[in-house]
Amino acid sequence: MPLSCKPILSRIYLKIMTVVILLGSPAICPAQFEHKLFTSNLIIEAKADYGFLYAQHLELQLFNAHFPAFEFSIEQQTYGRQNWERAYNYPILGMTFLYTPLGNNPILGSAFALMPFINFPLYKTRVFTFGFRFSLGAGYLTKKFDRLTNYKDIAIGSHINAAINLMFEARYRLSEYFTLTGGVSFQHFSNGSLKTPNYGLNAPLVSIGLAVKPVRENKDIGDRYFAPTAPFSTTIRHSIEFDIGGALGYKNMTSELGYNYFVYHFFENTFIEVSRKSKVGLGLDLSYDESQKKILEMNNNPAGSPFQIMRPGVNAAYELMLGKLGFITNLGVYLGGKEKTNGPLYEKFCFQYTFFDNFFAHVLLKVHFGRADYIGWGIGYKFDVFYGKKTIK
Repeated sequence: MPLSCKPILSRIYLKIMTVVILLGSPAICPAQFEHKLFTSNLIIEAKADYGFLYAQHLELQLFNAHFPAFEFSIEQQTYGRQNWERAYNYPILGMTFLYTPLGNNPILGSAFALMPFINFPLYKTRVFTFGFRFSLGAGYLTKKFDRLTNYKDIAIGSHINAAINLMFEARYRLSEYFTLTGGVSFQHFSNGSLKTPNYGLNAPLVSIGLAVKPVRENKDIGDRYFAPTAPFSTTIRHSIEFDIGGALGYKNMTSELGYNYFVYHFFENTFIEVSRKSKVGLGLDLSYDESQKKILEMNNNPAGSPFQIMRPGVNAAYELMLGKLGFITNLGVYLGGKEKTNGPLYEKFCFQYTFFDNFFAHVLLKVHFGRADYIGWGIGYKFDVFYGKKTIK
């Protein structure tokens, strides 16, 4: 063979061997290509529940009954793609469909619900997990209040309602593909006074279920270490966050007052971050509820000016952070307002999502002693005020 051909053959041989080595490498072997298909960590779960209606008001005792409920869920086991997943010890995300006949009561009918949820591990070993599941979605009740045909149903005033489920759950892993689950939960249906009457339905439940992983799970959990400072820097700088926003609420009170009313709500929350999960702080509220003017007139105590309808308040605030999504709770006391039927204390529950730079959208529920007052939707803006020093190495 001519000497001039040998370098060419050597290069061809080197390329062939390189391809063979790469194809046999663990980094991109067929098993790894197969592994890429299973990064969704899909879980399918079925639950059987049993519980009873809890009469939080004396008028609801005629609905007392025991009944079953059934759930079907599609879930995903997180594995650390986002920082907040690692901070919460890899929770389960999912969507559950619930059906219950509500004791086959002809006044209440049956209930259906579709609820997205997140399941936070509180204690975790290789085969056992104890956690807390929070579900929030939409529910449909086949029966509602009607002053002519269903006047005894003072619990629910509309077919469409918010559906909330709070569950403490234990999960025992039987094998790589099967997990036994059981829990105690509290199911709630309410429309947030979008249409009255709205006492709501509450049901404690116990459940047992089986979760199945149809495909092999992704065990490639990301780095669990969080650097204490930003790269190449020493940070002793802190910040205070200010959230300013407004919301518009709606109350359908035709069954009680004969009209529909709007509620205008403005707020400010001041937060300090205390961990990678939580912020605590103080808040201010100012609300104007048009229905209170009518209530005062019916009680022969009319308001002298619009300022007497306004209800300022101060509250303690807490935020649970999930990336761009925050769950905020406020416990407050009113500082004024002439109409005092609901008492001096109030609670707020709010989902807040930052969608563009520092702008956020939110939906809030205003509550008085466990009874929903109204649901509001709005937008707001947040900004930080920094203090301390930051030096770059």
